[in-house]
Amino acid sequence: MKTIANMTLEQKIGQMLLIGYPGGAAGLRTLERVVSRRPMGNIILFSRNAKAPGPLRDELAYVRSMIAGRAGVEPLVSIDQEGGIVTRLGAGFTPLPGAMALAAAVSGGAATTADIEAMATVNGSELKAVGIDWNLAPVADVNVNGLNPVIGVRSFGEDPEAVAELTAAYARGLSKAGVASCAKHFPGHGDTSVDSHLDLPRVEADADRLERVELAPFRRLIAEGVSAIMSAHVLFPAVEPEPIPATLSRKALTGLLRQRLGFRGLIVTDCLEMRAVGGRYDDLAARAILAGADVLCVSHTAELQEEAFDSLLAAVRSGRIPESRVDESAARVLALKAVLASQASARDPLGRPESLALATRLADASISLVSGALPDLGGGCLYLDHRPALESRVEDGHEATPSMAASIGAAMADRAFGAIELPVDPDARAINAAVAAAAASSRPVVMGSYSLARHPAQAALAEALAAACDEAGVPLCFVATREPYDAAALSAIGGKERAVLCAYEYTELSTRAVARVLSGSAVPAGTCPVSCRFL
Repeated sequence: MKTIANMTLEQKIGQMLLIGYPGGAAGLRTLERVVSRRPMGNIILFSRNAKAPGPLRDELAYVRSMIAGRAGVEPLVSIDQEGGIVTRLGAGFTPLPGAMALAAAVSGGAATTADIEAMATVNGSELKAVGIDWNLAPVADVNVNGLNPVIGVRSFGEDPEAVAELTAAYARGLSKAGVASCAKHFPGHGDTSVDSHLDLPRVEADADRLERVELAPFRRLIAEGVSAIMSAHVLFPAVEPEPIPATLSRKALTGLLRQRLGFRGLIVTDCLEMRAVGGRYDDLAARAILAGADVLCVSHTAELQEEAFDSLLAAVRSGRIPESRVDESAARVLALKAVLASQASARDPLGRPESLALATRLADASISLVSGALPDLGGGCLYLDHRPALESRVEDGHEATPSMAASIGAAMADRAFGAIELPVDPDARAINAAVAAAAASSRPVVMGSYSLARHPAQAALAEALAAACDEAGVPLCFVATREPYDAAALSAIGGKERAVLCAYEYTELSTRAVARVLSGSAVPAGTCPVSCRFL
């Protein structure tokens, strides 16, 4: 493997870039063009690059060879394969419960941290088998804000020590598979009400709160040797009094993370195209490196990737960034590549029955009854399904996910079952039709909510349903199919205690797990890892 001593300046700078490329043959041509002009060193994949395992393995072998020919060393190939709502690779790979679902399973006692580690090892083994060696997970943010639009159920919960324990287990599991982990988003994105893909969030917590809450998981992960930490595009006045986010703050990345917390691994930025920083601050690439970042993520746009490279090259040639600073970061990247290259790829571990069985068991164990008692559904039910929408730009599409209604219907095939599918923002006509159907129903009514706080029409429907069902003497209960915080509005709607199940994510695993609970073939064994009456 190349060393710093026998690399050109351009090749060393290339090691500090993490770039994405479009999907399909045209996307590969775009990547070829970028790499032919500048020796980019590392790759990030998204859903647009997803393929069945065999074709993906072949494509990545080509990408690795192509980049090695130009940069002198193979790339780190990364992905956000968190599980749950952020799952880039689907068909052919084991489905993965998300962080909050896993935490609910452990909190309820039906799963252990060893199970979390084992699930992460499955994840890492499958990634390694197709040529991906860096998973940008786990999410180490402590979600203490029920209105958080971008973290939420991607977090392991609101208890700092529990989040620290579970993120450490997840990182260990990835490491066992020979895959590098990446804790994100430092110093913590869990107390924001703004999506940093769209705007610049701010965390007002004082230094003491940051120590007790936000930093606890990162401190634990650093002690256990986490490979990388991703910076947050978030303002932290308690750390950096200037109006610049952690990604661009030397006080945050060098003073706090490197010097005070003693982190020696890779610091990678969140994507520099996100609107929290992109178009808001000039000279992002050089500023992030001067702050202490080692790797700059530019996920989508070839022109911006080339601009970031050229900006670093110009800053070194002008003396603004010492070449020794480039050597320092490039050496960290090469050191991680050497470690990962020494760990052989697993062959054909994908789709193993025991992996699916583990994922299914954990999904089943996650379903939590947070309020009331479920009505007897032995005679069937009417299910009102709000099909999911993308709530943030980090998520993956839901088009291929079986609907909750379909999963429940399959589980209740021998009973009287009806379903109404609604958009996340039902209009007055849809609400009136659903309420009329519920009032005429002789069976219990179950309503699935999805991000209630961001879709207030669902709350209006729930209120109307409560009045109609109570008048007709029909039991009414709810399934929070994403945020458990929905229970704050639903558990006593209409002045009466209502049963509320929390599923934490609208995925194939969770829809089937909920269906088993509602059909009576499973019990809700999970315990919600956040305050469900938060709002």
